[in-house]
Formats: sequence, structure tokens, C-alpha cells
Amino acid sequence: MKQVSVVLVIIIAFAAACQSKPAKTGSAVSGTDTGKLYPVSNFIKEQIRYVDLRNFTIYKITTVNGKRDSAALTKDQFIQWANLFLDKDISLPKTAPQYKESVFNDLSTGSVTLNYTPINREATIQNIDVLLAAETNLVKRIFIKTVFDRGDTTVTELFSWKTDKSFQVNRSFTTKNGYNATELNYINWNEKP
Repeated sequence: MKQVSVVLVIIIAFAAACQSKPAKTGSAVSGTDTGKLYPVSNFIKEQIRYVDLRNFTIYKITTVNGKRDSAALTKDQFIQWANLFLDKDISLPKTAPQYKESVFNDLSTGSVTLNYTPINREATIQNIDVLLAAETNLVKRIFIKTVFDRGDTTVTELFSWKTDKSFQVNRSFTTKNGYNATELNYINWNEKP
């Protein structure tokens, strides 16, 4: 009987030692390699289907240099705007090696943030944050930042998607001679602004 107890204790100790340890509260685990980057495009395609299958009233609020305008959108117009996110998927085999992943577990918000930054600082996609609900691993929000030059103008785009509710595409335009402009686009189908 003692041999069975000793063997059982050894098996339990071995099993406990093999379990992975969760990230500490508020800690960052830099350079974590999960083998795959989060497939942003799959999530966006699911969100597009979610909206397409329902009869939501979709509207867009645009603010350009402080002037605000709003309009209803058709589903086709919604899809055109949502497709801007699909172009930002870095999980493809040719682009994934160009990004590094870090993971941040924030127990105060109940979120795990997957952060992707480029190895090459000149990359157009400068940052992607995927916020997952800690208990379910379902996406709560996605944030994407791109920076690129269009002629003599530097364009910075900030994309934000709030699951099942809304998304934003915000742009700023700057030139070396001091020109600055902003364009804020808020597309909503299931959220009160």
C-alpha cells in the first residue's frame, strides 16, 4: 500500500510540475512565441457575417477637421469600410515572421492583450493589439496602427474594432511644411454612441 501511495504522490508532483504557469498580474511576457499570430482577418470576417445576418441600422459619424456629419450605411458600404481591417492581417505565413508577439495579462480589466510589433521599424503596420477576455479568450477589442507616406504627406491610421458593436477608422495627415488634418470615422451597428 505504501508503494502505491508513493507512486501516486510522484505522479501528482510530476503532473503539477508540467503544468504551465499563468502570467502574473500586470506582467508582460516579451517575445512569447505562440507559433501563430492571431488571425485578425478571420475575426473581422466573422464580425461582417454577424452584421450581415441581422437587420441592424448601420450608421457612420464622420468628423473632418472638427466638422461632424452622419449618414446611414448600407450593408455593402459597411463591408467596404470593414474590409480596411482585412488588409491589416499579419498572420499570413509571409508576414508573420516579420512581427514579434508579447502577451500582457491584466487582471484588473480581465483582459489578456496580444501585442504585435514589427521587427523592421519601417513597416506600414506599426502595432496591433488584440484584447481577449481572460476567462473566455474571446476578442473584446482590436487596435491597429499604420503609418505610411503618400507623396509628401505622412498618413497615420488608427483602427479600433469593438466586438459586436462598432469600429473606428481614424486618420491624421501631416506634411513637413506644417499641414495637419484629421478624419475620424465611427461606424456603429449595435452600440449607443
